[in-house]
Amino acid sequence: MGARHRVVFQPMGVAVQAESGTTLGDLAPPGIPIRFDCGGKGVCGQCRVIAEPAAHLWPPSQAEAESLGPDVLARSVRLACQARILGPVTVALPGESADSPEVRGKDGLTGIFAPDPMVQRLVLPPAPAPPAPAGSSGCLVSDLCRRALEATGRRVFFRDGDALGQLSRLDEPRAALTLVSHRQKGVTAVFRGCRPQTLGLAVDLGTTTVAAYLCALDSGRVLASAAALNPQRRFGADVISRISFTATRKNGLQTLQALIVATLNDLSDRCLEQAGARRESVDELSVVGNTTMQQILAALEIRGLGASPFLPVVRTPLDLRARTLGLDFNPGTNVHLFPVASGFVGGDTLAAVLADDLQARETAGLVIDIGTNGELVLGGRGGLWAASCATGPALEGAHIAAGMRAVAGAIHRVAIDPQRGAIVPQVLGQEDGARPRGLCGSGIIDAVAAMRRCGVLLPDGRLRGGMPGVVCDEQGIGRRFVLVSAAKSATGRDIALSLADIRQIQLAKGALRAGITLLMRRAGLERVARTTLTGAFGARFDWRSAVAIGMLPPVAVAGEVLVRENLAGVGAVMALMDRRARARVRALARSITVVELAHEPDFQARFVQATQFPPLDASGWPVTATP
Repeated sequence: MGARHRVVFQPMGVAVQAESGTTLGDLAPPGIPIRFDCGGKGVCGQCRVIAEPAAHLWPPSQAEAESLGPDVLARSVRLACQARILGPVTVALPGESADSPEVRGKDGLTGIFAPDPMVQRLVLPPAPAPPAPAGSSGCLVSDLCRRALEATGRRVFFRDGDALGQLSRLDEPRAALTLVSHRQKGVTAVFRGCRPQTLGLAVDLGTTTVAAYLCALDSGRVLASAAALNPQRRFGADVISRISFTATRKNGLQTLQALIVATLNDLSDRCLEQAGARRESVDELSVVGNTTMQQILAALEIRGLGASPFLPVVRTPLDLRARTLGLDFNPGTNVHLFPVASGFVGGDTLAAVLADDLQARETAGLVIDIGTNGELVLGGRGGLWAASCATGPALEGAHIAAGMRAVAGAIHRVAIDPQRGAIVPQVLGQEDGARPRGLCGSGIIDAVAAMRRCGVLLPDGRLRGGMPGVVCDEQGIGRRFVLVSAAKSATGRDIALSLADIRQIQLAKGALRAGITLLMRRAGLERVARTTLTGAFGARFDWRSAVAIGMLPPVAVAGEVLVRENLAGVGAVMALMDRRARARVRALARSITVVELAHEPDFQARFVQATQFPPLDASGWPVTATP
């Protein structure tokens, strides 16, 4: 074992001990807000820290030299995923590099849903009859089942060992009792006295953000909600990075599962505090997420999702016990995980389709769910086709040099001043004095569209030299476009889009465009009557800008276009409240046709074509209306 050294993370004052050669990224505790968008590969440059003294660190790696440059390295700035310790070090987070804990958009779900849940509380009055005579064939379970039938008209049964244990520990089993009865699992909890409050927790398990909704199962009302960043982000902004983490790190799956369980316990605490309720009142959970996120929560190995044929462990819904997963609820509390359609079309996509009621529509509709990945579902009553597009996390600000999430300081809208022809950014929180710090996904799409309309950006993704804001190299080649100068930004650095950033956007928008086009071809459709945009990014960007840059084909928005904030969360609540919704989701998972885009013979050609930016007319709309 090598020498151990003390590393202190400021301004939090968190100290850890580690051996020589350990990276600062491996040392950072979960609460330290460092961005690891690329999963520690040294390519995104977002995990900047100030580490001193420099002599107590290994020399900068090649990745650090390329990402930071000599001037920045001279200021003791290092990449946490690359810098390795040689001695005691103090680490500080530059304000512009810290990952804000702010979450926008997912915690606003409210309303009343029709209740017909899978679980119900049965309050039993004290038993009037004396206990069964000694030597009879009676037992506590049969006695309690009989009492429940007589008092409520409901038949109950026992299968859960913890519920049996609770029954066995009652000092007076014939006193007033409350049973939590699940239609499939039987009695999952036994309480002494009258405790009628029955609650459920719906969870949207996103790759970037996790949201929880506390619901009253008897009235159907959403009582409280809370959201937080997914702490797994420190191992990469996308699921591929997390799959790689589990394949290369000892106990990687257990690490990711423990992080998400801790987050769910925290979110449930926040919801219960808002509602003034107790944890023992939660009788069931309904969880949706992409296939990788759901398997991580269930502690199912995810390595198979990272290699062809990308098969999930199981496609059917899972009903697990809270104790098995490590969740702080009554041990037998049921945790319902949605079915999935494929390795990359998960429960969150099925939940969005359920909430949109796409499968019941007479005319063809399209649901586009864009987050760290892009999922498409097309069709109606005549059939559904689904596909997953490898858009990557660029549309949420990751893998973009000036990219960030949609929090205070993010440029989220970009317009063109008609008088001057200048590009004008709008900043989240600017009414409260926030200065621009970077670009979130909606701002990136707007900015690219504005650059096209101004003639700054050419159809092949190059920058036109000599235009205002374009920074050229010594050969006169445009390398980046500055939206906000260093003097006006909160970071002291230019907020700009580089050629590398634009390439990331071309890849993302090309994948989505090609996916929509091929899905329409497989469904035999030339246009759709209704398009619904949802997802962490999909509900916030200006779809007109997306059409202008060729991300959405005009035929996909020729009919009605709706923006729904969080359809996946709505679907999770529906399935929590109404058992019939679960039956509809199971039918969806069985009947939906998943189109593997990579297996389509002309996908690559269409994808390459879709990376180009279309020509625009005087109004800024694509000249051609072809797919």
